[in-house]
Amino acid sequence: MHPVLFKIGSFEMASYGLMTALGYAAAAWYLVRKLKEIQLDKDTFWNLIFIAFVGALAGSKLLYIIVSWPLLGDTLAQKLTNIVQNFRYGFVFFGGMIASVGALVWYIRKKKLPLLSTADFLIVGLPLGHALGRIGCFLAGCCYGRPTSSPLGVVFTNPDTLVPPELRGIPLHPTQLYESAGNILLFIWLHYAYKKKHKPGSILLQYVTGYAAMRFIIEFFRGDYRGAYILGMSPSQALAVCTVCAAAAVYWFFMKEPKHG
Repeated sequence: MHPVLFKIGSFEMASYGLMTALGYAAAAWYLVRKLKEIQLDKDTFWNLIFIAFVGALAGSKLLYIIVSWPLLGDTLAQKLTNIVQNFRYGFVFFGGMIASVGALVWYIRKKKLPLLSTADFLIVGLPLGHALGRIGCFLAGCCYGRPTSSPLGVVFTNPDTLVPPELRGIPLHPTQLYESAGNILLFIWLHYAYKKKHKPGSILLQYVTGYAAMRFIIEFFRGDYRGAYILGMSPSQALAVCTVCAAAAVYWFFMKEPKHG
C-alpha cells in the first residue's frame, strides 16, 4: 500500500495521519450541519469535538502502550525511545473511546447539557470518521489480518509498510477494510435511527452494541499482536464482551419498556 503519500524535502505526508484527520473532519462536517436539531451553539460543539479528539488520541495511545508493553523493548529506555520514535502509529480504539467518553461526560455535565441527548447526537458521526481512519490503517499496513487463501486477500509489498517482512507478499485478510465497511453500515443505521423517535441514550447503546459485536468478530481475522489473550480472547474482544454486557444491563434496568398486564 502507501504508508507515505508524498515527500517534500524532509517532510512526509503519512497516509494514516491524513485519513485520521479526514475522518474527524467528516464527522464534524456531518454533525455541524445538524446543530439546530439539538440547539447546540457552535462554540460548545467545537469544544466537544476538540475534547473528543484529545481524549481519543491519549486514550488509544495509552491502551496500546499497556497491551504492547512487552514488545516495545527490553529496557525502560528502549521502550520509551520506541514510543517516541513511532508515536504516529500504534493506537487501540477502545482506549480512545473510553477516554473520550469520560472527558465528554465531564464537559457535558460542566456545561449542564442534557447528557444522553447530547451523546446520542455526537455518536452518530463517530463511525463515519472511524471508517475513514481505518482506510488510513490499510494504507499504512497496521492492524493487518491473518494470511488467507480467499479472493479477498490483499498483498502488501511496500518496504515502508507496517506489515512485518515475513508477511509481505502473502495474501492477508484486509481487516482494516472489513472494519471500515462495518463502520459505514453502522453509520447508516444510526443516521436513520436518530431520525426516528427514540429514548435518550438509545442511539448511544445501539452504537456501543453494534461496534463491539463487529469488533469481536473482526478480531478473529486479525494477524497483528494485540496484547496477551484473556480467557482465549484478545484484549479488544474481552473489552467488547464487557461493553455489550454493560449496554445490555443499562437497557434492561433503565430503558426497557415496562410490561403492562
